[in-house]
Amino acid sequence: MRPDCGASIDDFFVIDNDFLLIVDLSHIGSMLNPYNSPSASYVRTHGVIVHSHICPESHPIFWGEPFLLLPLSYHLSENLMGYKDIGKVVGSISCSSGSLLMLPIRKDIPASLGSLMGEALAKEAGVQIKIPNGTYRVFYEQFETPEGAKKELYQNIAVQKQ
Repeated sequence: MRPDCGASIDDFFVIDNDFLLIVDLSHIGSMLNPYNSPSASYVRTHGVIVHSHICPESHPIFWGEPFLLLPLSYHLSENLMGYKDIGKVVGSISCSSGSLLMLPIRKDIPASLGSLMGEALAKEAGVQIKIPNGTYRVFYEQFETPEGAKKELYQNIAVQKQ
């Protein structure tokens, strides 16, 4: 994992004695309408939405200070567990919609959004991870893309503690 790789997103979230929830956006999409609802405002203020390719199979999530890595690149499918040397597996996630929400779960989360997140966790459609307090940068780790292939098929989602 290199912070100098091709980055096509650069967004931040803050963990402050809270958990990070990673969930397929399809599980909360209806909560984001209307745009000015408390749930939508909470997600816009505290969360980061990242886009990936549709991957219905579960992928491990690795943590090795200062990185959280979601290795989703197609080229890793056979060597995925080779990443074990960089950190420990802290959960797993699938992404049937092609979009993931990374959301710090704080004490001020709207009750309806908290309930929906709880349902997603119960269905194993999301994962809740405890990582150290701090500000985290979210970016894509871009790999060389074979000619004619879509670039989003050859990228990982990386999160780096600042």
